[in-house]
Amino acid sequence: MKILEIAESILMEKFRTEPFHNFRRLKETEIFSSCAGGTCSDKTRSYINTLNEKGIKANLHTALIDNKFNHQIARIEFEGHSYFADVGNGWPSIHLYPENKEVDYECYGMRFRSEIHDDTIKVYHTRNNKENLQMEFNRLPQSQRTVKENINQRFINNINYPFDRGLRFSMVVEDRFLFIRNNELQIYSDKKWSSLDIVTVDNLPDLIKEYYYFNIVSNNYTK
Repeated sequence: MKILEIAESILMEKFRTEPFHNFRRLKETEIFSSCAGGTCSDKTRSYINTLNEKGIKANLHTALIDNKFNHQIARIEFEGHSYFADVGNGWPSIHLYPENKEVDYECYGMRFRSEIHDDTIKVYHTRNNKENLQMEFNRLPQSQRTVKENINQRFINNINYPFDRGLRFSMVVEDRFLFIRNNELQIYSDKKWSSLDIVTVDNLPDLIKEYYYFNIVSNNYTK
C-alpha cells in the first residue's frame, strides 16, 4: 500500500474509532470527559501520532473557519508536496486535500470539494443540498512552535468555536455517518438523511451505545 493510501486508510479508521465531541467543553457533559477523541486539536494530534508511528511525516496546520484561525488540520509531506487531512471538524472529510490538485467527492450523501487560489485552499461542504465554505487555509508550512502554543491557549483566550453552540458527537458507523447536534441525532447515508429529536444528557450514554455501538465511558465497542 502506498504512503498516501495508508494515510487515507488511517484517516478513515480515526473517523470510525475516535469520535468528534465537545464533552470536555460543556459543563453538563464533563462526566464523560474521559471519552476518546475530542475536538479538532485532540483528533488531529492523534492522527498525526499514528502517521508518525507508521513513518509518515506529518505536522499540525491551522485553518480558518468563519474567518478565524480556530481549526487544526494535519499536513502530510510526501515527495515534495503537501496533503492536508481534516479529521477533526466533525464531518466526514475522508480524503486528503492535495496542495496542487483540486478534489471533489461524495460520501454519506454529502459532497466535499476544494478550490486552490494561489497559496490558499478553500474547502466546501454540501449537505441537504446546501453548500457552505467549510474552511480555508494557506498551504505553506507553518511554525510548529506557534501552532502548539496556540493550541495550548485555545480555551484561555475567550475564543468562540463552532462546537460551543451545543452538544456535539459524531462518528462513521458501518455505512452511515451519525452526528448528534444539540437534541438531534442526524443520520446520513448515500441513500437518505434522517433526523431524530431524541437526545438528552441523561440518555446520552445509552443512546450512543444503541446507535453508535460505542461506550463513551469505557471507550470500547458494544457490538
